[in-house]
Amino acid sequence: MKLKKIKIFFFYMSCIFQGKSLCRILQNVEFQKYNLKGEIIEFGAEPNSKNNFSKNIKNYKKVIFADKYIKHKDVVNVDLNKNIRLKKNSFDTVIFFNILEHLINFKNAKKQVHKILKKDGTLIGSTPFLYRFHGAPSDYYRFTKPFFENLFEDDFKNIKIYNLGFGPMTICYSIISDFSKKIPLLNNFLFICCFLLDSFLGFFVKYKLKDIYPIAIFFVVKKK
Repeated sequence: MKLKKIKIFFFYMSCIFQGKSLCRILQNVEFQKYNLKGEIIEFGAEPNSKNNFSKNIKNYKKVIFADKYIKHKDVVNVDLNKNIRLKKNSFDTVIFFNILEHLINFKNAKKQVHKILKKDGTLIGSTPFLYRFHGAPSDYYRFTKPFFENLFEDDFKNIKIYNLGFGPMTICYSIISDFSKKIPLLNNFLFICCFLLDSFLGFFVKYKLKDIYPIAIFFVVKKK
């Protein structure tokens, strides 16, 4: 277990050195815990991007990419604020990272995702919480763990919602990292300091600091 934690920590260090946001790093670490397969659709992504979450999946039949704004011959053009023209009950897995906060009609988005999933199909994704405004083209919402529990309870089962993060100090790191990454290795040093401070603060409280100061919310649910 300790060896695994050390390996993950060095993964953090490597990704931080590459200039990736802490939000995306935590989402990637959590995503890689799941063995997904079958016919997959990933929203908000394109085939040639290094940031695709689906690139980490091995046992799949087919991956389709979908987005409203990406202009690419291999990306299906869809608007999740409206009804989408994708076949019902056609996907085993829907990958849905950093999408919902950009949709004004998030209830319709849930309805459309539910429609295209097969029975017992998996919806996996995440949204940022304590994170900067990021327009694509706009940024409307920040959702909490109780929100997702309520959103999914009627149409999905095996509901798992996680808060991602470490505590208030790493939140501060996340906020300034866009600027400090311009100086080589500074973000690695700042993250280590903030991570250790959050670990120290954790000894003085009876709750998990990430449940009060989450960088992102992660969800995995199955269609009823």
